[in-house]
Amino acid sequence: MLKQLSLLMLFAIVGCSDRSEPEPADQSIRPARVFKVQDHPKTLIHNFVGQVEATQSINMTFEVSGPLVQLPGLEGQTIKQGALVAAIESKDFELAVEEASLQLELAQHDLERKQQVLRQKGIARSVVDDAQSNYELQRVRLEKARESLADAKLLAPFDAYITRRYVDNFVNVRAGEKIVKLNDLHLLLIKTNIPESMRATVSNEQVISMYAKFDFAKGQRFELKLHEARGEADALAQTYEVRMSMARPSEYNILPGMTASVFVELNNPVEFSAVIPASALLTATDGDFFVWVYQPADQTVSKRTITVNMPIEGGVPVTSGLEAGELIVATGAKQLQTGMQIRVLGETSSNR
Repeated sequence: MLKQLSLLMLFAIVGCSDRSEPEPADQSIRPARVFKVQDHPKTLIHNFVGQVEATQSINMTFEVSGPLVQLPGLEGQTIKQGALVAAIESKDFELAVEEASLQLELAQHDLERKQQVLRQKGIARSVVDDAQSNYELQRVRLEKARESLADAKLLAPFDAYITRRYVDNFVNVRAGEKIVKLNDLHLLLIKTNIPESMRATVSNEQVISMYAKFDFAKGQRFELKLHEARGEADALAQTYEVRMSMARPSEYNILPGMTASVFVELNNPVEFSAVIPASALLTATDGDFFVWVYQPADQTVSKRTITVNMPIEGGVPVTSGLEAGELIVATGAKQLQTGMQIRVLGETSSNR
């Protein structure tokens, strides 16, 4: 019995020693990703979100009223210049032209007869003048009747894409009522907005190329040309609206409202010392920008104040404060302090 009690006590002592808590790990070493600073780029590529627009977009309306009898075009259909868009019943307008033609003919005969009598001095000059006025009035009425007859048909003013039909066929339409919406798509416009700093500093000579990309056209770029640039800034965003033209590709049905990525490649006007990831950039309480510079020898970081320029594709340009070859913390920078050690995650990245 005594032997069994001794064994139980021994097991209890051993069990207590196995349950002792491990030494706490050093919580001051933070994991972070590191970025290697490279030389500044020779060119800059700015990336903006753009939206496709038609060169022209018009709502077709009749100048006269009447029952619609022809509406051949369908939404999404392309029609040629001069093609029939819509027509209303023309019988009344044809009769009006016929009546006006007869009235003009009668007025002409009356005028000629009275001019003959006037030459024989059988009537006063004022009677002939009245006949002349009536003839001119009937001529104007005939011209208006012919215009109304022509207005009973809508013809495409250009090669057009039918975006929308506002009415159905065989309904009564009023003058000025919208019938269809046509877009001129032989040339596309892409609208985007650029910041005021770029509008004020970038000259045409700096532009190397402008092009657009679409998600559905992987690996392809479409050349752009400047169409127009608005001279007044948006009241809220303080950006300037710019439209660029693009030839419509035959292999894609690019339509107004679609989204594009617009790229503007410029000669580098400033000698940047580097382009760094936006995640590496921090703001001090005084408003200055800074980064954490990593020292591989002792795995510590130190704070470095830098100056930067407007963000570009690929990061933020640094104008002073960093040199090529230095290592900075790219992610995990917000939790660091001066002299703190870090544990580098993954491989060191760079902007090349």
